[in-house]
Amino acid sequence: MLSALKNFGVTFLISALLFGVIAYFATLFVSNTVNSILDDESNELNDIISSEGSHPEETDAPAVTPSEPVKDLPEGESFDLLLVTTDYRPDLYDNYRPTSETVSQIAEGLEDAVPTIGLLSADFREINATAIVLVRADRDKQQFVYTYFTPEMQVYTPSGFRTLSEVYRLYGMNTLAEYVNAMTGLKIHYTAVIEGYHFNELASLLGPVRVTLPRDIYTDGKEINMNYETLVERIGTDGYPWTEHVPNTWLMGAGENELDGDALYTLSVAANHTEADRDAKMKYTLDIVRAYLGKLTSEDAPEARLLFEQLVTERSSWIRIEGYEPTEEELQAMRAEEENPGGAAEEQPAAETPDLPFDPTPMDTPNQSGTGGESGEEAKGEKEAGPIWIQPLGEPESCILSTDCTVQAFEESFEMLSAVSRFESVVITYPCTYVPASEDRSEFYTVRLKDGLDLFLPYRISAAK
Repeated sequence: MLSALKNFGVTFLISALLFGVIAYFATLFVSNTVNSILDDESNELNDIISSEGSHPEETDAPAVTPSEPVKDLPEGESFDLLLVTTDYRPDLYDNYRPTSETVSQIAEGLEDAVPTIGLLSADFREINATAIVLVRADRDKQQFVYTYFTPEMQVYTPSGFRTLSEVYRLYGMNTLAEYVNAMTGLKIHYTAVIEGYHFNELASLLGPVRVTLPRDIYTDGKEINMNYETLVERIGTDGYPWTEHVPNTWLMGAGENELDGDALYTLSVAANHTEADRDAKMKYTLDIVRAYLGKLTSEDAPEARLLFEQLVTERSSWIRIEGYEPTEEELQAMRAEEENPGGAAEEQPAAETPDLPFDPTPMDTPNQSGTGGESGEEAKGEKEAGPIWIQPLGEPESCILSTDCTVQAFEESFEMLSAVSRFESVVITYPCTYVPASEDRSEFYTVRLKDGLDLFLPYRISAAK
């Protein structure tokens, strides 16, 4: 018995010693392996973090070099400009939501506010962003980088998911710039807005531009798009559904076109319902932006400064701009004002309806032209008797370009802007995925944020140097 216990004890001690040695080396191996993995992950994370502030040559990001390097870099710093166009046409439509100042002005002198109660339930026309373009002038890379953001891109906001167009309409330009900053990582230095009713003035001041359109442009009477026909679902007399193919009205053809103000407006409001439509609108929109940047900077510095001041100054105040040569009509108006200061202004003739290549009146708008059993006077009187808050607003007096870029900032960045014709032109297509419309929601594009941040990483590195 004792011999058996002795043998067991000896065997146990030898086994414990053997397994202890094995466990020690196994633990050492696992520990070294885990530490190696963690060290590799830590080093990789440090490389990613440090790459934001490192020189491009120290990273794996592809370095894009211009085809013709510029020997002498222009004066000035790199900057990012966010440009937005809208469909706001108060010269065509009079049912936009009035501002609080407009309501106060209309209601002034009324005994009570009853006539304005209808504001709560009125169906107002909304102002939509029709194109959003980010322009980066990168001095170090010698590039002008253009990115088109379709207004139907959807992002998350405090009020839920909204398109970029809704972000602009509900929260304003500064908030839209914050979202573009979050989507690209680039700081937005300047913002600019061109309202739809200023395209004619823009083309008149800087001249028309020639652009090659990749697609034909049509209208179905309600919206401008790139579809040859509209599909309408019908129910036949036999109760069976069928699809009617309704041809759309052709407006502009694919190929080279000279764009005046009306054509610029037509193209800006064209809807994109597929990724192919988005790509087509992106191409001609960026071509238009490049063309006008080239026109503005093709002049010498004093002339370009004068043009910029005209862009950011109300038309009635151009006569006060240094170097501006007033027209004979403006000189006569100035003399009349000097002879009769504060006098009643002469009644101006009614503005003519713009000669657009399509009927701006939606198909479901009630007929107010006097046809259909009503005389023109009756229709006019009926409209004048309508709610006080929906009176025609008319075209407001404002500048062509609403921007936070001052004349001084323009002068300081003029050399950089002028490099638009020498630097390489780069287009970055922001990554997004098209989601078609369904019964309970409209179509939109989802934003692939990580892919977008990766695309702009080389330019964030350049800006951080």
